[in-house]
Amino acid sequence: MNTDMDFMNIADGDKAFVEEFESFVNGRVSNTEKTGMAMTTMHRYLQQQAFKVCLSYIKGLAYNYQKGRYDQRNEWASKLATEAYSHLIEADLIYDPDFNNL
Repeated sequence: MNTDMDFMNIADGDKAFVEEFESFVNGRVSNTEKTGMAMTTMHRYLQQQAFKVCLSYIKGLAYNYQKGRYDQRNEWASKLATEAYSHLIEADLIYDPDFNNL
């Protein structure tokens, strides 16, 4: 599986979400914890979909961390994502034979 994301090869609606979310976290979010907790009040199906997006983001950060694609600005998030993703694999909650789970 190729985990290198080409931003130009995703649907326009998905691009719009990424750009809007980037804008939100880059100046409009006032409390990340409260915002995340508020998301748990969404419709149950939407919670499931939002979690899938979150899990894919964690996966992407984990792969980037293993490939050395991080710096001091996102090292904490990348390392934490790698630990979380590795644990999910070890617990047989996720199957990803391409991930180098040391």
